[in-house]
Formats: sequence, C-alpha cells, structure tokens
Amino acid sequence: MPVTNTPIQLIGPLGEPMGTLRIEASALIAAAEETARTRDLTKRTALSITLHENLKGIGYRVEERELSAAVEALDKIRRGERLPVIQIHLQDIHQAGGISFDKNGHDTREITDPMVTTLDTQKVLTFFEVERVYPNDTARRWYERLIGLDDHKARLLIELEMLLYPERLEEWSKQYHDSQVLLLCELYHNRVPLILLEGDVGTGKTALAETIGDALARRIGGNTQVHLLKINTQVRGTGQVGEMSDLIVQAFTQAEARAQALGGAPVLLLLDEADALAVSRETQQMHHEDKAGLNTLLQRLDNLRLAHLPIAALFITNRPESLDPAIRRRAALDLHFERPGDLVRAQIILTSVPELRIEKETIAELVRLTGPDEPKNKKMSFTASDITDRLLCAALHRAYSERRALEVSDLLEQARLLEPTLPHSAV
Repeated sequence: MPVTNTPIQLIGPLGEPMGTLRIEASALIAAAEETARTRDLTKRTALSITLHENLKGIGYRVEERELSAAVEALDKIRRGERLPVIQIHLQDIHQAGGISFDKNGHDTREITDPMVTTLDTQKVLTFFEVERVYPNDTARRWYERLIGLDDHKARLLIELEMLLYPERLEEWSKQYHDSQVLLLCELYHNRVPLILLEGDVGTGKTALAETIGDALARRIGGNTQVHLLKINTQVRGTGQVGEMSDLIVQAFTQAEARAQALGGAPVLLLLDEADALAVSRETQQMHHEDKAGLNTLLQRLDNLRLAHLPIAALFITNRPESLDPAIRRRAALDLHFERPGDLVRAQIILTSVPELRIEKETIAELVRLTGPDEPKNKKMSFTASDITDRLLCAALHRAYSERRALEVSDLLEQARLLEPTLPHSAV
C-alpha cells in the first residue's frame, strides 16, 4: 500500500518554497488508477494526466523532465516504496516555449501536448470571489457617491499611480530635476505595494477599494485597463496543519500569474477582513497554524516587492488594533476611515434624496438624530452605510409598502428609531 501522507512540495523558479499541492500522493495515485480504468490507459500515463490536472491553475509551467521525475516518484510510491516527500520545481510561465497572450490574457498557442501546463483563467478565479475590469460606469457612479472621502480618494489614487506606474514617477523626476531620476524614486519603487484601509464597519473602506480601479484607469487614460481580484474567504482554510499557508501561497501565485498574463495591466489584490489572516502574533490565543499563515503572508508580500509586478495589495480591516505590527510596517499607505461628521452626514442625505428638497431646519434635525449627541446613539454617530443602507432604505420600504410617496417625515421617523452600528470592538 502507498504511504498515505507523502506531501507534494512545490518549488518556485528561484528555489523558493511555494507550499504543497492540496492533494497528497496517495490520493493522487488513487485518482490516477481510477482514470486508468475508466479511460483504458497505462497507470504511468494516468499518473501524468492526473498530476498535470492538479497543477493547472497555479500559474506556472512544469518542464517535461520535471514532470517525468515526479511521475517516477509517484509510481514508486504506488508500487510500495516509501518516500518522505515529492518535490516539483515549477517554471515561470514566461520563461519557456515563447508563450504569447491576447488582450484578454489568454494563451494564443495551439495546444497539442497534453503535458503542457498553461494559465487557465477559470482556474485563476478559484481563489477569488470575482475579477472586475475597469473602467466601468457602474463603479464610476459608486465612486462619485462616496461622500466625505475626497482626501482618501486623492491619496489612494496618487499612491496607486506611483506604485503601479513607476515610469510616470521617473518622467516626473526627469522633468523637474534636470533629466535625472532621483535615487528616492528607486527607493520608492522598492517598497512593499501594500495599502491598508482601516476603520469602523460602514465607513466606505470596501466601497472605495472596489471602485478606485475605475478612477485609476480613467486617470491614466488611453486604453488602460485595471483589474481587481478579490481574495476568497476560503483562503483562511479549515484549520488543518499547513493548509492556510498553502492556500495563501497559491492565491498569491495565481494573482502573480494573472498579472503576468495581462501583459502589464495593473492588478489590485483585495483582501477584506484582513485581520483574519494578519492577526497580531502577540495574541496569546493565536494558534500555530495562524502564525504559520501570517509568516507566509509576509513572505508573499515581500515577494511582490522583489518581483516588481504591477500588483498592489489592498488590505481592509475593521479591527486595526488586531493587525500584526509587521503588516503595518510594510504598508506604503495607511488610510484610517472615521465615521462621518455633521456636514458629511448632511451631504450624504441631501445627495441621496435630492427630489425631497429637504429644508435646512429638517436636515439639521436629521443630522442631530444621527449624531453622537442624540442619547439613543450612545455617543456615536451613524456610519455612511447606516444612513444609505439602513435609514434611507427603511424609509423607502415604509413608503412603498403603504403605496404612497416618500416623504421627509419617513426619514425623520427612521432616524428616531434606528441606532448606529456598534464599532467592531464593541460587538
């Protein structure tokens, strides 16, 4: 019987560990034997096909000799020999075979060899909830509706431009510094392309992160496209030893492969609830698996800096106090989102229901009812989403259910009834 726990380790083009294949040797061998029976293949051929299928989507190719060596090792295990580990050395997708891609990032070659591993866009999306492409008119409208975040918008937009388009920074330097590229420009480009967005729930962090790609694409102009990959929560894993580290490695590897396949188009890598992966190691209850996952996350962020790929990671957290200091130190930009003040809350309401033409006295009352001085609010103001997603929508629901026009009194009624969302730390 084959050894049941032989891991298949993946080694990167530079010799760096890339985690382990999510299927162990015994399970892969069992799948291959089933393939051999159902497709009338030799067991070695079935091993090659099964291994190839399990390597798809990680964004790298495997040379034929490397694949043959791995199949030989699997065949030894199948015949009863004990091996502690199988290592497969991956090949960067742009280093062999003259691969070229079309404008959508698809391999343009005619595939005739079933043993050639190529980038599969559908597989790339396995670790991501969605891939969005900008410019996008819907994103533009949402971006413009983010009231009170003008400073955050400007800072994030400039930071992304400087990180993802270093040639623009060099052009600026040459224009204003006697055709010289400042040493500081090189130092700037060598930073970790990580941006933190932190603050209470409902303050606009995720909305800004998911729409900034549109503003960036329009700022750069031309035929520029910006892609956003939102990391799936499955990367957190189920708690099995080594699982989180492997999933993080594979998610980042797929993002890097996608960036390479896009031929220079920038990629925004979005991680919501980042504190779930980047919780501080000073937490006494921190599990060993969480520590290993955090260390892997730090390594992958450092790799982004060294690889100089057009990728910027956007980490969002409602619990900034829980982030590990090493994550915070690496951030090129740290944006803190506050609950909206009186003027911003007034503007959110007025711009959301301009048809009601709310008078000054009434808007002042709505501001008071949604502010920290209202007793029911327990010294907290409403968040932006408290106003747009709860107060205004509840008023709309009331008017619709009663089959009548929406009135200012509906807004006042809900403002008197609702309480603001508690900070995450208070939940």
